[in-house]
Amino acid sequence: MKKCPICEKGNLKEGEVEEEMFGISLGRYKAEICSECGESFMDEAVMDAIEKKAKQLGIWGLAKKIKVVRSGNSLAVRIPADIARFLKLREGKEMLLHPEGTSKLAIEII
Repeated sequence: MKKCPICEKGNLKEGEVEEEMFGISLGRYKAEICSECGESFMDEAVMDAIEKKAKQLGIWGLAKKIKVVRSGNSLAVRIPADIARFLKLREGKEMLLHPEGTSKLAIEII
């Protein structure tokens, strides 16, 4: 049996894992799963299938690095057009903005 390269304690066993991206399910895929830490490992063909599914759903590449800019006395963040389309955002739409700890900002569409 293969040992886990992450925790170096558990053994890798074949199984299935649920994959998701941005909270959207991409399906269940074959993987080797560590019996101790639960880390999963997939081969290249499985990773290609996951990427293909994410592209079909229009969520591949939606993560963006952006900068905070000043707007009057406030700070502003622009939402890239492809993310706005995906979320079906329009000018005037209301959102709820709140921190989740000190390094994560959540925006909920209401």
